[in-house]
Amino acid sequence: MKGSRRSAPAAAGRRVAVTSADRVFSQIVSDIHAGVIRPRDAISERDVVRRFGVSRTPAREAIKRLFERGVLQVGSRRMATVKEISEKDLRDLYDLRLRLEAEAANLTAKYATVSEIAELRSINREFARAFRARDLARMLHVRAQFHSVLVHATRNAWLAKMLIMLRDEAYVVRHAHWEDPSRARDAIKMHQEMIDALASGDTARYRQVTLRQIRDGLSTYLSRLRPAQRTESIRPASSKKG
Repeated sequence: MKGSRRSAPAAAGRRVAVTSADRVFSQIVSDIHAGVIRPRDAISERDVVRRFGVSRTPAREAIKRLFERGVLQVGSRRMATVKEISEKDLRDLYDLRLRLEAEAANLTAKYATVSEIAELRSINREFARAFRARDLARMLHVRAQFHSVLVHATRNAWLAKMLIMLRDEAYVVRHAHWEDPSRARDAIKMHQEMIDALASGDTARYRQVTLRQIRDGLSTYLSRLRPAQRTESIRPASSKKG
């Protein structure tokens, strides 16, 4: 392990009042990222009111913000539906993400602390438990934690924010990638390779494995755009609609 690794700085923040519209918006976005709500699923004001126990005004405001964010589009019969991402948009997103992740890998390898590496080991064990339970929603949540620790270890708040945003926007790729049990199983080993590379100070190895995992995710998704026979898949634990 190179150098003496420091403890991660504590983050401080101010409390911000959360409205009903904020809560509904955040939960729907989280459900989309977790695969509970899927591309082309319909989201109606009535369903939002019933599910979240809010009045029509915050439900309408949350749906309006989802449209503004580009999460929803107008589907058949003028229904609001979760937007699908085009292949071109995905390729553009991943081209940018790979460039930023390469730079982030160098910084993470330089600044990751002993406690952060220990946290990554713990998260990977939790990911393995979620995989054995075939709980896709939990796998996606735990993998987001893994990624968050890595990008915040760059000690560059703007870079971390951009990478988390790009990762969130690529939710359709993550769903396809983790639904394949062999890919999910390989990811546990790949995570361990990344952790070992960080612990030993092997920047080149860490960067190589990180970028390979991202490229593999995109390749898996693009291959599914063509008809293919699947024998087994991992599905979200919940299938409720927002």
